[in-house]
Amino acid sequence: MTQENRSNSVPRIPVPVTLANALQYTALTSVTPAGSVPSLINAPEIIAQTSIFRLPQQQQIQSRQTFDFLNTEPQSEQHAALVESHLHSLQGYLNTPDMQPLRFEVPAAFSSLPTSNLPISAHIPSFGLGRFSERLIFDSDVSFQCSTEPREQPPLRSGPDHAETSLENILRTVQNAPSFPAPTVEPVSPVCLQEPGTINDYDELAMASQHAAQEVIASSQSVQHQNKRQKMENTETDGTQALNPIGSGAMSATAGNNEAGQQEDHNNDVDVGPGSQNSIPDGPQHHMNLDAQQARIQPPQTPSYTLSEMSFAKPCPSSATSHGSASPAVESVSVPMKRKEPDITKSNSDVDDLKAHSLLDGLQSLIYEIFEADDNSERDTSGVARGLSALWVVEGPETEPLLANDAQIRLEGGLRRVISSNVYREVPSDDILRLQKICMRSIRRASEVTWKGIEGLTDGDDSEVFTAISLSDNALKSCKTIIRTMLGEREEKQICSEDIMKEMVDFITNLLEGLFIPLIPAITEMDQLIQYKKLVIGNAQETIRVLKLLYQLLALQDLSENVITRLEFFSINIIFAENATREKDSYLGTSIVENLRLATMDILAQVFLSYPSQRTFLLGEILSSLEKLPVSRLTARQYRLVGGGNIQLVTALILRLIQTAGSIDSRNLRLSGSFNFSPETMTAEEMEIEVKDRDEFMQICQKCNAAAIISSTDVVNFLVERAMKSTKSGDAPYRVLLDLFTEDFITVLEYPEWPGAELLLRCLTMHLIGCPNGEAYGPQVNSMSLELLGLIGVKLLSLRNHPATMPDLTSMSSKGDIEKIDNLSSSILLYLHKSRLVDSTAESSYGYFFSTWTSLLGNFLECDSADAVVACIRRLIRAVSDNSWASKEDFVDDSPAAMKAKYDQYLKILPLYKLYDRVMSEILQALDHPRIVSRTKGLRVLGLLLAKDPSILGNANVMDSVSSRLRDSSPLVRDAAVDVVGKYILVKPEVTKKLYPILCERAGDTGTGVRRRVVKLLKDVYTATTDVDIKAHIGDRLLKRLEDTDSGVVALVKKTLEELLYGPTCSPEDDELGFKTEIDTRISILLQIRDKSESSARLLQMLTVNVFEESDGSVHAMNQAQIISKAIIEHLFETVIDWTDTKKTSIQGLFGLLSVFAVANKDLFEADQLVALQSYLDDTRTDASTFYVLLIFRNVLPVVGSFRPKFLIEVQQSLLKRLTKFSLKELSEAVPCLRDISTMLKDTRRLAVTTGSCLKSLYKFRDVLLKGQLTTADPRVVRLLHLLGHLGRYCNLDSHKEILDEQELKGKGRTLSEATILALQAFTRPNAAAGIRRTAVRNLGMIAIANPRLFLEPSIIKILDSALDSGDKDLKDTVIKLFNEFLAYEQTRADEAVRKRGGSDNEVDVAVLQGDAKNFSADSVCSSLMQLYLDRILAIALTSEDDHAFSAIILVEKIVRQGYANPRNCVPVLVALETSSRSFVRALALELHQTLHEKHESLIEGAYLEGVKTIFDYNRRLNAIDPSRRSTGIDEDLKPLYSVIKSSRNTRKKFIGAVTKAMDFDASKFMEELGDLTINHLMYVTYTARNIACLDFSTAEEPHHTVYALDQIIGSTGMSVLYMITDHQNQQSQSSGTEVASASPNLGTIVCCAILHAIWQTRQHIKKLYNLSEQNCRAYQPSKSAKDTRPISKISGYDEHLQLEDFCLQEAFTDNNENIAIIERTKSILAALDNSY
Repeated sequence: MTQENRSNSVPRIPVPVTLANALQYTALTSVTPAGSVPSLINAPEIIAQTSIFRLPQQQQIQSRQTFDFLNTEPQSEQHAALVESHLHSLQGYLNTPDMQPLRFEVPAAFSSLPTSNLPISAHIPSFGLGRFSERLIFDSDVSFQCSTEPREQPPLRSGPDHAETSLENILRTVQNAPSFPAPTVEPVSPVCLQEPGTINDYDELAMASQHAAQEVIASSQSVQHQNKRQKMENTETDGTQALNPIGSGAMSATAGNNEAGQQEDHNNDVDVGPGSQNSIPDGPQHHMNLDAQQARIQPPQTPSYTLSEMSFAKPCPSSATSHGSASPAVESVSVPMKRKEPDITKSNSDVDDLKAHSLLDGLQSLIYEIFEADDNSERDTSGVARGLSALWVVEGPETEPLLANDAQIRLEGGLRRVISSNVYREVPSDDILRLQKICMRSIRRASEVTWKGIEGLTDGDDSEVFTAISLSDNALKSCKTIIRTMLGEREEKQICSEDIMKEMVDFITNLLEGLFIPLIPAITEMDQLIQYKKLVIGNAQETIRVLKLLYQLLALQDLSENVITRLEFFSINIIFAENATREKDSYLGTSIVENLRLATMDILAQVFLSYPSQRTFLLGEILSSLEKLPVSRLTARQYRLVGGGNIQLVTALILRLIQTAGSIDSRNLRLSGSFNFSPETMTAEEMEIEVKDRDEFMQICQKCNAAAIISSTDVVNFLVERAMKSTKSGDAPYRVLLDLFTEDFITVLEYPEWPGAELLLRCLTMHLIGCPNGEAYGPQVNSMSLELLGLIGVKLLSLRNHPATMPDLTSMSSKGDIEKIDNLSSSILLYLHKSRLVDSTAESSYGYFFSTWTSLLGNFLECDSADAVVACIRRLIRAVSDNSWASKEDFVDDSPAAMKAKYDQYLKILPLYKLYDRVMSEILQALDHPRIVSRTKGLRVLGLLLAKDPSILGNANVMDSVSSRLRDSSPLVRDAAVDVVGKYILVKPEVTKKLYPILCERAGDTGTGVRRRVVKLLKDVYTATTDVDIKAHIGDRLLKRLEDTDSGVVALVKKTLEELLYGPTCSPEDDELGFKTEIDTRISILLQIRDKSESSARLLQMLTVNVFEESDGSVHAMNQAQIISKAIIEHLFETVIDWTDTKKTSIQGLFGLLSVFAVANKDLFEADQLVALQSYLDDTRTDASTFYVLLIFRNVLPVVGSFRPKFLIEVQQSLLKRLTKFSLKELSEAVPCLRDISTMLKDTRRLAVTTGSCLKSLYKFRDVLLKGQLTTADPRVVRLLHLLGHLGRYCNLDSHKEILDEQELKGKGRTLSEATILALQAFTRPNAAAGIRRTAVRNLGMIAIANPRLFLEPSIIKILDSALDSGDKDLKDTVIKLFNEFLAYEQTRADEAVRKRGGSDNEVDVAVLQGDAKNFSADSVCSSLMQLYLDRILAIALTSEDDHAFSAIILVEKIVRQGYANPRNCVPVLVALETSSRSFVRALALELHQTLHEKHESLIEGAYLEGVKTIFDYNRRLNAIDPSRRSTGIDEDLKPLYSVIKSSRNTRKKFIGAVTKAMDFDASKFMEELGDLTINHLMYVTYTARNIACLDFSTAEEPHHTVYALDQIIGSTGMSVLYMITDHQNQQSQSSGTEVASASPNLGTIVCCAILHAIWQTRQHIKKLYNLSEQNCRAYQPSKSAKDTRPISKISGYDEHLQLEDFCLQEAFTDNNENIAIIERTKSILAALDNSY
């Protein structure tokens, strides 16, 4: 192959390359496997090298085998994938500016000597490259420049090296072959059967044709006559062997044209061997040659040449495309063949004319041959025609002969070439009409076949099916031929006959609807259809070609309405046909189906353009068929865009129709040629003409634009109105389809090839604006509108953020701005004009863009820069009037990407872009919508916009709207608002300091989902910021969530804080400085968190303890925490040692943080670190430093290891010296330290002496107390009581009995402990000062905690009883806290025992089995003590909501969790506490209730009625104290209780029955009762009724059962009250003789009526709230009715709160008239019920 420098005059190769001609670019030596299919590599080398014949032997075999497979299996899916997947590589190379003409060599065999005036292809019966090359030559619109030279023909398929090879072997061979570049063809010695002089004669003849046109024409005529005479002689001698120079070549292309494989595979190769002659096997002639060989008749010898340096001519604009871009046809132009340097040159026009008439002669020769054969079509008995039988197909003696496929191909190809050469008008019309009649035989014969879809193929006889498919194939080729005859723009109307068109369209319709549409959903696995697959696919491909020709015909000819309607119907049926369930396994193949649909889409678009009267009908049919479309995003979008991405095919169709409706048609213009006038020299008359032309031009453009708007509005209205009535999960697909179409419109919005997307999106936006906030629309429509507006808003926002600026087109625009915009639009218009040459869809794009840009300019003819606008319109008029205008413009050949960028700028001047503010306003208004779902959806949509441009939230209006939603009443709205703010902070770190407090505030939100989201967002903010203060604040807020009521939130917070505070960081070995900096940062954060509050310090302690519990986390995480913690401790000690008063960090904070780690993990400390803290034991600071040092010593001292005795003694002395000066908090740590040191020193006497000394001092005050002289809380007494209490609890000093004698305490007790207890008891007397009594009780209890049996001593019980029965709340609280401490201590001991046994509390304690009760005796004490005081503890818990009650509630929690009381006794209190105003109490009570319900459901269900009464009393009492204590109403008090029990059907039925039964009463007693009992019951009934009405029933059985229970009361008690009232009134009437209506009724009667009226109102309210029918309510029977678990919900918009009559809620009935009215109203209701039953 050779390459030459490309000149500007040489056209490029048409791109992109399609499957039909791709292999001519492909070097088969570059085929390598990729997965299971071959793939092409090295696109430039593929273009540069195409020959496969001069290779090393092994490589030649491999390449030849691969090529043979591709030739024999053209429809292989692997082959299709091979070519399709690499077309983009070829396209990219072919589009480069320095692209050179393609030149390659094609081996060919000639049937006769080529001449200069006939195309070389006319002499070639076969090509070495096989079917694809033949089709490229004969059946495509590609012209070549050719030269011939003799070459040695390579071995083709014959021989041992070219045996048939399976695909697997071919791929394996290619895979194992080494990679190598395609070699350059080297010349070889020619081996030719003819004399070399023949070639020279040909060259001389060719050169002679270059010298003089007359000689060429004469030579051409001579050769033609000679060929005709030769043909007639051959026909007369052996009528089966004639080889026409044109016919042979054309017929040899049959196999190449019929890619689907509908004919048998014929060997088209030339076998050249030593001593043998060339054979010319092609099509039917192959069999003739075999017959001739059997008869010892030699076939004609043919020379062998090589066509060298073939190249393409320029593209033809009339070609159709697929998927937005395809290879165009090629316009026949004069391309001089490469010859020897001529002596003279001839003009191009002469050469073109010569070529055109040459093609015309060839066509007429073929036509005469067909007519002659038709005239001589007499049949013999065998049914074989005499004469040129190869042209015919004869089924039988009674049928007309049909034109054979080979002849059809030759004829259609000849017509195409003649039409493209503009000499078709010279063909006689009679010949054309006769050809049509001959071709119609095939169509009529094929129309007799009735296709029945898959059943017809599977149930029919094989031979009949094959015959039917063959007939259809032949008829399709006839259709192509007939349509070709109509495409020549002939003036004779009879050529485009309506009858012929009807028959053709009917045949195509029958084939599509009877065969192809049923096969589209079929899959390959259908074994019955496998044998027909190649033939059916071949027919499908032929049908696609016919449809493409019909598309061209629609643009040229006016067809009847009948034909148009039929075209519309079958096209719509194809487009909306059902796809295969697995498209990749489709029987026809996805490419065939899509090409069918693309072809029909072109037809519909052309009908829409050419027949305006059909537009409404066509658009309506398309829209009404939309529900047939698939709604899955994976299968819906099959239309591939040029720039990448997919959309729905129907989306592309609708866009084309809209663009077509708005396209300007230059044929409708009747302008006066004003565009030729010069603006500078224009006369008045010319100016008048120009104005007239401009007005007409503007009117037409505006009319087109209005038509597009109407069609677009119809489409949008149809989609939106139906989407409003369906849901995404409903049966109707319109809701999902609207989403798909909107997304598609947005996808193509930035493509200049689809300008109609802007109009559709504009209409959609205008339709949706107002829907999100309109009161007339439901929540479904609101949400849908917001979603779609959000998608559109995001796209518009991306356009707003486009870096390039574009001036807006307004009435104030300057001339420069208008010119800038015009230059931009002109470049887009030129781009679309160029695209029309290769893309059929660009035709509508060009016309629509033209009209819309003109209409837009027309709005500014009166602006300040009107001259610039007029100049723009003048250029547009010239463009639409002069088809060659594009060639006169300076056009920068922008890439598609660059043109998209320009089109983005152009979009900014269009109306859609200006709708952004309205879209944003609509979204912000939705944030204030009354509906929760609308507010939530609005925030979600706003989040989409923020993801595109976070700066939106910087707008004050937007921020105010979002901030208000952070405090919304709905947790869903708050959750969405938190998400918006959190994401904004993450992308805009500079606003973190301003906005993060908003997130921190929401960390305590009442919504569980909100809190979880906030935790996650705060973690991200914490990680992103470097501000230590912000980190500390976030950490503190997260710590607070460790006490969250939701266990999921607690677990999330715990994990988050462990990662943030104790998680891994950089290794100290890798980055020592970075590690140290990170440790400093974490210390600062921990210090700030701990110092914020006592609660924060406590929670930090709890978190740190949890970190080092292996059972709660992984070992790896704990190890990482130990590394970090040790580094923190080391750094803290360094800071403590170097600390001075000038440092910002307080010494108290440092010690406090150290104490956190000391409590959490004692192993983190070392002995040297404790020694460094010794000096701080003597410090006299008043802050908490001493306490933290003592805390560190207490926890670390026993486990660190051995210390020097001197150190221990010094520490002991320091502690003893300050023992009386320690605060109570410090004392609780100092005494255990002294105990541990004494143990380590093995000397406890000093502590015993200290205890004895304290006792001696206390007994002195005891005597004063007994005398009644200790009336105030002496601080010395209080100090002594605390010292003795702590020494008694933490130290066991009973072995030092001698101390009693030494301190003169003999007789005060047998041991120090006994003496201490006796001394403390004396100060618990009621006559002691309140402060001293509380202190004595507390410290006495502390000693009992260390010795649990003391709690059961009568003296201690007496003291506790006296304290709990006293009126001193603080004293009661002291006892309650003492019990709390006791239970907590015992739980800690139990957990420690479990831990020591190996971590399982299920293991048996051997000591218990052996009778050692020492370790478990406390359990019985706890149980006995709690059962003894349970009632008083529960009463204190319900007394109030202050801290005293809270202590009791905490104690109840411990009792319940540790199982020290009967759950049934605790449940009423727990359900009452579920209505507390304190959120923590509510959550705790609900959790405990849920736990008991799961474990003891049957045990506690009987306590629920008592619980309801407890709730009533609890809230009645507390509301009387503080009416504003709760934000919720009293009618929701039973909701928490019911939420627990509703999961159990039996429990909830019993609960409803018990609660409603408690509303009943004894009417006879109430009639006589005049006390408070009746009023109290009325209040209880109204309270219960209002709460029952608000219960959240979830099944249909629940409201029915409630109504039934209420009916039982009305039916029994109500009727009794009715009869009593009636009897009482009758008695009064009889006694007075007249009715006494004014007599004062009995109070009991009034209350009975009020109760019954409340019950009746409750019944009716539940019926309405749950939409229950009266019939079903009366038919319900609990014992007989079946279990009804159908879900039920409350009616939307109906208030669930029961509004009772005022008289039902009052406590005094003093108005006599009102009382009488109450009785009469109730009486009428009861009487009506009595009658109805």
